[in-house]
Amino acid sequence: MRSAPGLTTVACPSCGAPVRFTSAQSLLAVCGYCRATLLRRDLDVEQVGTMAALLEDATPLQLGVEGRWRGVHFAVVGRLQVRWAAGGWNEWYCSFDDGRAGWLADAAGEYAVSFETTVPEPLPDRAGLRPGVQVALGGLAYEVTEVREAEVVGGEGELPFRVDSGWKSTSVDLRTATARFATLDYGEDTPRLYTGEVVEPAALDLRGLRELDGWR
Repeated sequence: MRSAPGLTTVACPSCGAPVRFTSAQSLLAVCGYCRATLLRRDLDVEQVGTMAALLEDATPLQLGVEGRWRGVHFAVVGRLQVRWAAGGWNEWYCSFDDGRAGWLADAAGEYAVSFETTVPEPLPDRAGLRPGVQVALGGLAYEVTEVREAEVVGGEGELPFRVDSGWKSTSVDLRTATARFATLDYGEDTPRLYTGEVVEPAALDLRGLRELDGWR
């Protein structure tokens, strides 16, 4: 993996193992040895909990995978594993060489790249959203495709915000008539908006994948 300007290695206050912050935008890291969750505070870290173990799944992605999106190199530095009533998915936190941090969602063989986004209009109230509702965001017309009550199972690596196992949120997925999509996350008092596009894995030039039968 390429080094990054935000690269910092600290000792885990729980077990003493080295824990790396690759991205300058990462706030939290999970120790790979004892699963302590470490919150970064300037030049120091504080243990704020312990992350639950991840469930085994068939994703070919893993920490350290590298790829390219729209010509920009990125590396996978963190992961959230999420479950809801009908299944689950992974959100892989990625550090891009142009200084951005984004997400690579991995759900039932579908992949999507997204970034947290601000738009001029107020984000819609959760109560009015259901499949089929039309929403305008940043000058684009979206349609709500799914509303999910989700829960974080566990995480690993680096993350841009504090999150614990069992953290719950309402996730609203929206699509345009093309491959553009958006997700509204209502896990906090102020909702977050992520926008991006669905992509084919081959288009990401992924390297360092887990070897799994039947996935190319």
